[in-house]
Amino acid sequence: MTTLTSPTSTTPRWRTALRRATDRRYMPVAGSVLTLVLMLVVGEMRYGGSSGFLTPRLVSNLLVDNSYLLVLAIGMTFVIITGGIDLSVGAVVALTGLVIATLLPMGLPLPVVLLVAVLIGSAMGLIIGVMVQVFDIQPFIASLGVMFLARGLANVVSVNSLAITDEGFASLAAWNVTFGEKANQFRLNAAMLVALVLLIVGFYLLHYTRFGRTVYGVGVGDAGNAIDLMGLRAGRTVLWVYVISGTCAGIAGILFALYTKSGYNLTGIGMELDAIAAVVIGGTILTGGGGYILGTAVGVMVYGLIQVLISREGLGEAWWTKIFIGAVLLVFVIVQRFLTARRR
Repeated sequence: MTTLTSPTSTTPRWRTALRRATDRRYMPVAGSVLTLVLMLVVGEMRYGGSSGFLTPRLVSNLLVDNSYLLVLAIGMTFVIITGGIDLSVGAVVALTGLVIATLLPMGLPLPVVLLVAVLIGSAMGLIIGVMVQVFDIQPFIASLGVMFLARGLANVVSVNSLAITDEGFASLAAWNVTFGEKANQFRLNAAMLVALVLLIVGFYLLHYTRFGRTVYGVGVGDAGNAIDLMGLRAGRTVLWVYVISGTCAGIAGILFALYTKSGYNLTGIGMELDAIAAVVIGGTILTGGGGYILGTAVGVMVYGLIQVLISREGLGEAWWTKIFIGAVLLVFVIVQRFLTARRR
Protein backbone atom coordinates (compact mmCIF):
# COMPACT_ATOMS: atom_id res chain seq x y z
CA MET A 1 0.00 0.00 0.00
CA THR A 2 1.45 3.34 -1.00
CA THR A 3 0.80 6.64 0.71
CA LEU A 4 0.17 9.72 -1.34
CA THR A 5 2.00 12.89 -0.34
CA SER A 6 0.73 16.31 -1.23
CA PRO A 7 2.94 18.50 -3.42
CA THR A 8 3.24 21.07 -0.68
CA SER A 9 4.64 18.53 1.77
CA THR A 10 7.63 17.84 -0.50
CA THR A 11 8.42 21.51 -1.08
CA PRO A 12 11.51 22.54 0.90
CA ARG A 13 10.89 25.13 3.56
CA TRP A 14 13.64 27.36 2.25
CA ARG A 15 11.92 27.51 -1.13
CA THR A 16 8.61 28.45 0.49
CA ALA A 17 10.34 31.16 2.53
CA LEU A 18 12.11 32.45 -0.59
CA ARG A 19 8.82 32.58 -2.49
CA ARG A 20 7.25 34.61 0.29
CA ALA A 21 10.24 36.93 0.53
CA THR A 22 10.11 37.65 -3.20
CA ASP A 23 6.35 38.33 -3.20
CA ARG A 24 5.74 41.76 -4.75
CA ARG A 25 3.63 42.73 -1.71
CA TYR A 26 6.69 42.51 0.50
CA MET A 27 9.27 43.95 -1.89
CA PRO A 28 9.03 47.60 -0.70
CA VAL A 29 9.49 46.53 2.92
CA ALA A 30 12.29 44.17 1.94
CA GLY A 31 13.98 47.10 0.21
CA SER A 32 13.67 49.15 3.40
CA VAL A 33 15.21 46.38 5.51
CA LEU A 34 17.99 45.92 2.95
CA THR A 35 18.70 49.65 2.98
CA LEU A 36 18.92 49.65 6.78
CA VAL A 37 21.27 46.65 6.76
CA LEU A 38 23.52 48.22 4.11
CA MET A 39 23.72 51.47 6.10
CA LEU A 40 24.65 49.55 9.25
CA VAL A 41 27.32 47.62 7.33
CA VAL A 42 28.77 50.84 5.91
CA GLY A 43 28.72 52.43 9.35
CA GLU A 44 30.47 49.43 10.89
CA MET A 45 33.14 49.44 8.18
CA ARG A 46 33.85 53.17 8.45
CA TYR A 47 33.34 53.92 12.14
CA GLY A 48 33.43 50.53 13.88
CA GLY A 49 36.88 50.73 15.41
CA SER A 50 37.48 48.87 18.65
CA SER A 51 34.10 49.64 20.23
CA GLY A 52 32.03 48.92 17.11
CA PHE A 53 29.36 50.98 15.38
CA LEU A 54 26.28 48.78 15.77
CA THR A 55 25.87 48.79 19.54
CA PRO A 56 22.88 48.74 21.89
CA ARG A 57 23.60 52.40 22.61
CA LEU A 58 23.25 53.29 18.91
CA VAL A 59 19.86 51.53 18.69
CA SER A 60 18.78 53.16 21.95
CA ASN A 61 19.78 56.64 20.78
CA LEU A 62 17.97 56.16 17.46
CA LEU A 63 14.76 55.24 19.27
CA VAL A 64 15.06 57.96 21.90
CA ASP A 65 15.79 60.71 19.37
CA ASN A 66 13.05 59.63 16.95
CA SER A 67 10.27 58.41 19.26
CA TYR A 68 8.02 61.36 18.39
CA LEU A 69 8.65 60.79 14.67
CA LEU A 70 7.77 57.11 15.00
CA VAL A 71 4.44 58.02 16.61
CA LEU A 72 3.71 60.55 13.85
CA ALA A 73 4.63 57.99 11.19
CA ILE A 74 2.35 55.33 12.74
CA GLY A 75 -0.67 57.62 12.36
CA MET A 76 0.47 58.70 8.90
CA THR A 77 0.71 55.05 7.80
CA PHE A 78 -3.03 54.56 8.37
CA VAL A 79 -3.78 57.69 6.37
CA ILE A 80 -1.50 56.91 3.42
CA ILE A 81 -2.74 53.31 3.14
CA THR A 82 -6.23 54.73 2.52
CA GLY A 83 -4.77 56.91 -0.24
CA GLY A 84 -4.96 60.11 1.82
CA ILE A 85 -2.49 62.55 3.32
CA ASP A 86 -2.28 64.58 6.54
CA LEU A 87 -0.27 67.80 6.40
CA SER A 88 -1.41 69.08 9.79
CA VAL A 89 0.60 66.86 12.13
CA GLY A 90 3.63 69.17 12.45
CA ALA A 91 1.45 72.13 13.39
CA VAL A 92 -0.45 69.96 15.90
CA VAL A 93 2.87 69.04 17.54
CA ALA A 94 3.63 72.75 17.99
CA LEU A 95 0.15 73.51 19.34
CA THR A 96 0.15 70.69 21.87
CA GLY A 97 3.60 71.63 23.13
CA LEU A 98 2.51 75.21 23.73
CA VAL A 99 -0.71 74.08 25.41
CA ILE A 100 1.30 71.95 27.83
CA ALA A 101 3.71 74.80 28.53
CA THR A 102 0.77 77.17 29.16
CA LEU A 103 -1.55 74.97 31.23
CA LEU A 104 0.97 73.44 33.64
CA PRO A 105 1.92 76.79 35.29
CA MET A 106 -1.80 77.37 35.91
CA GLY A 107 -1.78 74.54 38.42
CA LEU A 108 -3.74 71.97 36.41
CA PRO A 109 -2.83 68.34 37.18
CA LEU A 110 -0.31 66.79 34.80
CA PRO A 111 -2.61 63.91 33.68
CA VAL A 112 -5.36 66.42 32.81
CA VAL A 113 -2.96 68.55 30.78
CA LEU A 114 -1.63 65.53 28.88
CA LEU A 115 -5.18 64.37 28.17
CA VAL A 116 -6.10 67.81 26.86
CA ALA A 117 -3.05 67.74 24.58
CA VAL A 118 -4.05 64.37 23.13
CA LEU A 119 -7.67 65.46 22.65
CA ILE A 120 -6.53 68.57 20.78
CA GLY A 121 -4.81 66.30 18.26
CA SER A 122 -7.88 64.06 18.06
CA ALA A 123 -10.12 67.09 17.43
CA MET A 124 -7.89 68.30 14.60
CA GLY A 125 -7.97 64.85 13.03
CA LEU A 126 -11.75 64.71 13.42
CA ILE A 127 -12.10 68.01 11.55
CA ILE A 128 -10.05 66.63 8.65
CA GLY A 129 -12.01 63.38 8.64
CA VAL A 130 -15.36 65.18 8.53
CA MET A 131 -14.23 67.42 5.67
CA VAL A 132 -12.88 64.47 3.70
CA GLN A 133 -15.74 62.04 4.28
CA VAL A 134 -18.81 64.23 4.77
CA PHE A 135 -18.00 67.17 2.49
CA ASP A 136 -15.89 65.18 -0.01
CA ILE A 137 -12.94 67.60 0.19
CA GLN A 138 -9.56 66.38 -1.02
CA PRO A 139 -7.36 65.25 1.91
CA PHE A 140 -4.57 67.56 0.78
CA ILE A 141 -6.81 70.63 0.98
CA ALA A 142 -8.57 69.56 4.18
CA SER A 143 -5.35 68.82 6.06
CA LEU A 144 -3.72 71.98 4.68
CA GLY A 145 -6.57 74.05 6.12
CA VAL A 146 -6.25 72.36 9.51
CA MET A 147 -2.49 72.88 9.37
CA PHE A 148 -3.02 76.63 9.06
CA LEU A 149 -5.65 76.47 11.81
CA ALA A 150 -3.36 74.67 14.24
CA ARG A 151 -0.38 76.87 13.40
CA GLY A 152 -2.51 79.99 13.85
CA LEU A 153 -3.78 78.78 17.23
CA ALA A 154 -0.18 78.09 18.27
CA ASN A 155 0.72 81.69 17.45
CA VAL A 156 -2.28 82.88 19.45
CA VAL A 157 -1.11 80.91 22.49
CA SER A 158 2.41 82.34 22.31
CA VAL A 159 4.97 83.57 19.82
CA ASN A 160 7.81 82.90 22.25
CA SER A 161 9.51 79.73 23.36
CA LEU A 162 8.03 78.63 26.71
CA ALA A 163 10.11 76.49 29.03
CA ILE A 164 8.29 73.66 30.82
CA THR A 165 9.52 73.65 34.42
CA ASP A 166 6.80 71.59 36.09
CA GLU A 167 8.37 69.04 38.45
CA GLY A 168 6.09 66.19 37.45
CA PHE A 169 6.73 66.79 33.76
CA ALA A 170 10.49 67.04 34.39
CA SER A 171 10.42 63.75 36.31
CA LEU A 172 8.55 62.08 33.45
CA ALA A 173 11.07 63.43 30.95
CA ALA A 174 14.03 62.23 33.06
CA TRP A 175 12.66 58.74 33.77
CA ASN A 176 14.69 55.97 32.16
CA VAL A 177 15.88 52.43 32.72
CA THR A 178 19.32 51.34 31.57
CA PHE A 179 20.60 47.89 30.67
CA GLY A 180 24.30 47.10 30.39
CA GLU A 181 27.26 49.42 30.82
CA LYS A 182 29.20 51.98 28.79
CA ALA A 183 29.14 51.36 25.01
CA ASN A 184 26.77 48.39 25.37
CA GLN A 185 24.28 50.34 27.47
CA PHE A 186 20.68 50.34 26.27
CA ARG A 187 18.45 53.09 27.63
CA LEU A 188 14.65 52.88 27.76
CA ASN A 189 12.81 56.13 28.52
CA ALA A 190 9.14 57.14 28.70
CA ALA A 191 8.95 58.45 25.12
CA MET A 192 10.44 55.26 23.69
CA LEU A 193 8.09 53.12 25.79
CA VAL A 194 5.04 55.04 24.54
CA ALA A 195 6.22 54.79 20.94
CA LEU A 196 6.79 51.02 21.17
CA VAL A 197 3.37 50.46 22.77
CA LEU A 198 1.69 52.46 19.99
CA LEU A 199 3.67 50.48 17.42
CA ILE A 200 2.28 47.23 18.83
CA VAL A 201 -1.26 48.64 18.99
CA GLY A 202 -1.02 49.98 15.43
CA PHE A 203 0.33 46.65 14.18
CA TYR A 204 -2.57 44.77 15.77
CA LEU A 205 -5.21 47.21 14.51
CA LEU A 206 -3.93 47.25 10.96
CA HIS A 207 -3.18 43.57 10.46
CA TYR A 208 -5.50 41.63 12.76
CA THR A 209 -8.80 43.50 12.91
CA ARG A 210 -11.83 44.15 10.72
CA PHE A 211 -10.95 47.84 10.87
CA GLY A 212 -7.50 47.16 9.43
CA ARG A 213 -8.93 45.16 6.53
CA THR A 214 -11.25 48.05 5.79
CA VAL A 215 -8.31 50.49 5.79
CA TYR A 216 -6.60 48.45 3.09
CA GLY A 217 -9.88 48.09 1.20
CA VAL A 218 -10.39 51.87 1.11
CA GLY A 219 -6.87 52.32 -0.26
CA VAL A 220 -7.53 49.97 -3.17
CA GLY A 221 -9.87 52.54 -4.71
CA ASP A 222 -13.41 52.61 -6.19
CA ALA A 223 -14.55 54.98 -3.41
CA GLY A 224 -14.99 52.06 -1.02
CA ASN A 225 -17.80 50.46 -3.04
CA ALA A 226 -16.22 46.99 -3.05
CA ILE A 227 -15.72 46.84 0.69
CA ASP A 228 -19.22 48.23 1.25
CA LEU A 229 -20.52 45.18 -0.63
CA MET A 230 -18.46 43.02 1.75
CA GLY A 231 -20.24 44.58 4.73
CA LEU A 232 -17.31 46.80 5.74
CA ARG A 233 -17.98 50.47 6.44
CA ALA A 234 -15.65 52.59 4.34
CA GLY A 235 -16.97 56.00 5.36
CA ARG A 236 -16.62 55.47 9.08
CA THR A 237 -13.13 54.03 8.55
CA VAL A 238 -11.92 57.09 6.64
CA LEU A 239 -13.15 59.31 9.47
CA TRP A 240 -11.42 57.23 12.13
CA VAL A 241 -8.18 57.06 10.18
CA TYR A 242 -7.76 60.83 10.44
CA VAL A 243 -8.75 60.77 14.11
CA ILE A 244 -5.98 58.20 14.66
CA SER A 245 -3.50 60.40 12.83
CA GLY A 246 -4.51 63.47 14.84
CA THR A 247 -4.33 61.53 18.10
CA CYS A 248 -0.86 60.29 17.21
CA ALA A 249 0.13 63.91 16.44
CA GLY A 250 -1.11 64.97 19.89
CA ILE A 251 0.89 62.20 21.55
CA ALA A 252 3.92 63.07 19.42
CA GLY A 253 3.59 66.67 20.63
CA ILE A 254 3.83 65.42 24.21
CA LEU A 255 6.87 63.28 23.39
CA PHE A 256 8.57 66.18 21.61
CA ALA A 257 7.88 68.42 24.61
CA LEU A 258 9.44 65.75 26.84
CA TYR A 259 12.44 65.73 24.50
CA THR A 260 12.91 69.53 24.41
CA LYS A 261 11.24 70.48 27.73
CA SER A 262 9.66 73.47 26.00
CA GLY A 263 6.92 74.60 23.66
CA TYR A 264 7.44 76.84 20.63
CA ASN A 265 5.11 78.06 17.90
CA LEU A 266 7.65 77.29 15.15
CA THR A 267 8.12 73.69 16.28
CA GLY A 268 7.28 71.01 13.75
CA ILE A 269 7.70 73.01 10.53
CA GLY A 270 8.34 70.33 7.91
CA MET A 271 7.79 67.53 10.44
CA GLU A 272 4.82 66.25 8.46
CA LEU A 273 7.13 65.76 5.48
CA ASP A 274 9.59 63.86 7.66
CA ALA A 275 6.77 61.55 8.75
CA ILE A 276 5.63 61.02 5.15
CA ALA A 277 9.22 60.31 4.08
CA ALA A 278 9.66 57.73 6.85
CA VAL A 279 6.39 56.01 5.89
CA VAL A 280 7.32 55.85 2.20
CA ILE A 281 10.86 54.65 2.94
CA GLY A 282 9.22 52.01 5.12
CA GLY A 283 7.46 50.58 2.08
CA THR A 284 3.94 52.04 2.28
CA ILE A 285 2.55 52.72 -1.19
CA LEU A 286 1.77 56.41 -1.71
CA THR A 287 -1.23 55.64 -3.89
CA GLY A 288 -2.77 53.56 -1.10
CA GLY A 289 -3.70 49.96 -0.56
CA GLY A 290 -0.33 48.65 0.63
CA GLY A 291 2.00 49.10 3.56
CA TYR A 292 3.04 47.72 6.92
CA ILE A 293 3.44 49.31 10.34
CA LEU A 294 6.68 47.45 11.03
CA GLY A 295 8.00 48.73 7.70
CA THR A 296 7.26 52.25 8.94
CA ALA A 297 9.39 51.55 12.03
CA VAL A 298 12.23 50.47 9.72
CA GLY A 299 11.74 53.67 7.72
CA VAL A 300 12.09 55.77 10.87
CA MET A 301 15.29 53.90 11.75
CA VAL A 302 16.66 54.56 8.25
CA TYR A 303 15.75 58.23 8.61
CA GLY A 304 17.53 58.49 11.96
CA LEU A 305 20.54 56.50 10.78
CA ILE A 306 21.03 58.86 7.84
CA GLN A 307 21.39 61.71 10.33
CA VAL A 308 23.88 59.69 12.40
CA LEU A 309 26.05 58.83 9.38
CA ILE A 310 26.03 62.42 8.15
CA SER A 311 27.10 63.59 11.60
CA ARG A 312 29.91 60.99 11.69
CA GLU A 313 31.09 62.23 8.28
CA GLY A 314 31.35 65.76 9.69
CA LEU A 315 28.56 67.09 7.46
CA GLY A 316 26.54 68.65 10.27
CA GLU A 317 24.59 71.06 8.09
CA ALA A 318 20.87 70.33 7.95
CA TRP A 319 20.66 70.49 4.17
CA TRP A 320 22.91 67.42 3.77
CA THR A 321 20.36 65.42 5.73
CA LYS A 322 17.59 66.67 3.43
CA ILE A 323 19.66 65.86 0.34
CA PHE A 324 20.32 62.26 1.34
CA ILE A 325 16.77 61.67 2.58
CA GLY A 326 15.43 63.16 -0.65
CA ALA A 327 17.64 60.86 -2.71
CA VAL A 328 16.57 57.77 -0.76
CA LEU A 329 12.92 58.84 -1.01
CA LEU A 330 13.14 59.27 -4.79
CA VAL A 331 14.60 55.79 -5.14
CA PHE A 332 11.78 54.26 -3.10
CA VAL A 333 9.11 56.18 -5.04
CA ILE A 334 10.55 54.92 -8.33
CA VAL A 335 10.64 51.35 -7.00
CA GLN A 336 7.03 51.69 -5.84
CA ARG A 337 6.02 52.96 -9.26
CA PHE A 338 7.68 50.00 -10.91
CA LEU A 339 6.07 47.48 -8.56
CA THR A 340 2.58 48.95 -8.85
CA ALA A 341 2.89 49.02 -12.66
CA ARG A 342 3.91 45.36 -12.69
CA ARG A 343 1.02 44.52 -10.36
CA ARG A 344 -1.46 46.11 -12.75
